Amino acid sequence: MSPAAKLRILLLASLFAAPALAPAQEAPPLPQSSFVYVTSEGTLRLRHAPSTDAPVITELDPGALLRNLGCAAAPDPWCQVQSLDGAQAGWVAASYLAPFAGADPAALSSPAVSATETRQLDLRAGLLFGTLAPGGIHDLITAAPPDQAVTLSLDAPGNIGIAAFVRPATLLARGDPGTPLSLVLPEGGDLLIRLVDRSGAGGDWRLSIALD
Repeated sequence: MSPAAKLRILLLASLFAAPALAPAQEAPPLPQSSFVYVTSEGTLRLRHAPSTDAPVITELDPGALLRNLGCAAAPDPWCQVQSLDGAQAGWVAASYLAPFAGADPAALSSPAVSATETRQLDLRAGLLFGTLAPGGIHDLITAAPPDQAVTLSLDAPGNIGIAAFVRPATLLARGDPGTPLSLVLPEGGDLLIRLVDRSGAGGDWRLSIALD
């Protein structure tokens, strides 16, 4: 066989050869966190069932924070979610969700959310300090005498919030680092001072307590 004929055979074989298969791409892991947020560039449809054919309940804004009620990988990855106020629940495509690593957002409004760390405290003027773990909720539990004015000044990264409650469930005040909270308990009572990581970054904190 001539060299030219061999070349033609090689060219024909290359034309009819089966194309190489691209390596299979693994699906991203389903979010397992208690809370998730919307990562889509536009609004994301919340549906009655895990299907694009299911009726739409509402449209969620990018960045919306949701409770994660559970995800399913088959036949397609979807997650059942709920609004933070519990008013709406449904299904969204899991590919448009990401895990939220911060603490339960309700922790700054209700002590019913369990803390990850607690500490008994004798109420006195002075400075406290510590490190809040990512997603952490740190409770300082103390008692305040009647008509005691208490001022709390938090020095911490902006992702850490503070709230004060009269136990068991009365919210006195909540705020951010750099903004002092002034509290007065006319009848005294058990005081709960709570520090909450709102983003999952954690960080060092210092809390100044002043009494008047």
